[in-house]
Amino acid sequence: MRWQIANYQFCEQQQTLSSSSETLQLEPMMVELLAYFCRHPNEIISVDQLIDQVWQGRVVTDNAVSRLITKLRRAFADDARQPKFIATFPKKGYKFVARVTTVNEHDKQALVPDGEQAQRAETDEKPAETGWSVLKLPIVAVIFALVVVLVFWQAWQTPRPSATFARALTSMDGNEVFPSFSADGRRMAFMSVKAQRLRLVIKDLYNGKTVEINHPDGLNTGPGDWSKQGDELVYLAASAQRCEYYIVEIKDLTPGEPRLIHRCPAGSYGKILFTHNDQRVVFSENAGAGTPYSIYELDLTTQTKRRLNQPDLYLSGNSQFDLHPHENKLLISSPDKQQWEGFYALELTTNKLELLFKQDAYICCGIWDHAGENVILMGEHPAYQLLSYDLSGKNKQVIFSGSRRISLPRRFNNQTDYVFLSGDKHTDIHILDLDSGETGSIANDTVDELLATFSTNHQSIGYISMASGKEQVWEYDRLSGERRKITSFTDNRHYLDLHWSPDDRYIAGLTFNELHLINATTGEVTVVDFPQTEIRGVSFKSASELSFSAKEGERWRVYTYHLITQSVTAESPEWTFIQFTPDRNNTLWLSADHTLYYSAQQVKADIPGSPATMLLNGRQWNLRKRESLWYWYDREGGGHIKRFHPQNGKIESLAESGVGHFDIQGRSLLFIYSSESQSNLFRTISQ
Repeated sequence: MRWQIANYQFCEQQQTLSSSSETLQLEPMMVELLAYFCRHPNEIISVDQLIDQVWQGRVVTDNAVSRLITKLRRAFADDARQPKFIATFPKKGYKFVARVTTVNEHDKQALVPDGEQAQRAETDEKPAETGWSVLKLPIVAVIFALVVVLVFWQAWQTPRPSATFARALTSMDGNEVFPSFSADGRRMAFMSVKAQRLRLVIKDLYNGKTVEINHPDGLNTGPGDWSKQGDELVYLAASAQRCEYYIVEIKDLTPGEPRLIHRCPAGSYGKILFTHNDQRVVFSENAGAGTPYSIYELDLTTQTKRRLNQPDLYLSGNSQFDLHPHENKLLISSPDKQQWEGFYALELTTNKLELLFKQDAYICCGIWDHAGENVILMGEHPAYQLLSYDLSGKNKQVIFSGSRRISLPRRFNNQTDYVFLSGDKHTDIHILDLDSGETGSIANDTVDELLATFSTNHQSIGYISMASGKEQVWEYDRLSGERRKITSFTDNRHYLDLHWSPDDRYIAGLTFNELHLINATTGEVTVVDFPQTEIRGVSFKSASELSFSAKEGERWRVYTYHLITQSVTAESPEWTFIQFTPDRNNTLWLSADHTLYYSAQQVKADIPGSPATMLLNGRQWNLRKRESLWYWYDREGGGHIKRFHPQNGKIESLAESGVGHFDIQGRSLLFIYSSESQSNLFRTISQ
């Protein structure tokens, strides 16, 4: 719901309060309180009524209510002595006295004009007319799926004062990511993502005007980076068939003709940065879709390319790096074999690589702080904070804390604040009756629910919910419709896949480097005794045997964990992945030569496309066989779950889903529906 409150616009879903000069992120309880006031304007509301309706009967003190009222007044810059928004009636309560009207959701218009830089006289300043340019942009690991990996964080050291507000720098329809600022601080280049189209946009932060870099041949453009002189922009132009890096001269907002500086392998979506010498750039590329990235340096004068010294390649490799604000040095964020995220400093002059610290956490994309003396990170999944660590990974400080998920931080050009991506992509669990075609809802709350999976007896559905603020495993009873929280985790673990055991006693949960056995009754967790590493393709071979694949050297191999003896054995090296099912006729086998077979008799599969590439979606099973039918998730066109009929060769689309995880049991299909993400760039406002 959106409301017009005097000269402000309040969006309950996005948790923002906007005026013609700024957009503020509100805390969740501020949103609840303001929404209640908007629904009851010009009414005297007692403290008891607020506790009952806003806090929903939770035990809170009158002082807690008073403190939240004070915060809300501060957001409106309201004076309690001469209130224009919230009036206090001693011993009676509060009245919301501002004029309130609802805003038509089909005709909503942002109060912060697109391109207009917000001002807050008492705290803000114009971007510096001169100064050094900040280099940013961590690359898109999967270019159309914006990682956003993040968590409720508790500081274990005394934090320095954090920024109170965040202000929108963009308000376009779609997602705006990867900002870079010109040396004069006036122009911002960023990438706009909408309807699977990538556009590089330049925005004048003073007057709000924008221009798009329209590359010849209609290639997707971005991300990009400004030269130190601020007169050139280097950027990526790519499609599935082409990958190229260009430089274009920019005068005010007018781009010249692009100049090709490097051709990269097709399917390589990398990033590029100017060094402190405008005749040298560093960039990332891979050998093609699905291969890890490496970092290179290119001398624009001699066209000499060299591969830089860097960490060993795991997962997507070394696609995330940031240039030191003053020195010729990179900060590289890179996962190791155990999936720990390491942060490395690389001296570009000497090519010397140094490990700064590692974190066993689901995080990404570190940058230098403004002094180059600390590392700025977003928190673990789902992050609501920006954090600062010293170069040994200690002395954690909170830089910013907000109420919406944030990711991909960058330095703002005032040498104090930071810019980040903020937005939500809400996910719900739906169930499709494959006979009638009717779709129902299993979990459709205001928080994310995902990884839905059927129990073997069809009666229960296990899934992940963020209802408690942390990921927990829940159970939905299909007969009664009741929900039960199975786990009570206090840490910030993040599950990538869930599977029920054949006897429904356990749920196997896959994290980014461990495999957990969760007792479905008690919630007790057993960690499988296997080295921390990347694990894929989990399934139960039997009620007492859990199967998964991990790398052995350069190839994948199947392993079995025996629940009774708590031991692990390796399967035949003939197979790289095996998807076991209770009905052995549906079991899938992928051989070392990438040939797909099915059933216990290992019959060679004959389905359209490339079965081997469809088998997995990241770490989860993507290809399923049920009776004579085949099912898979196709990410093209926004993402659809498809079914293949071998008898007539027909392929049909069953459900639209922005998330690849699905499950099938009997005549029912479980899938995740994702609302379209609307993310914008925000900058912190230091107090």
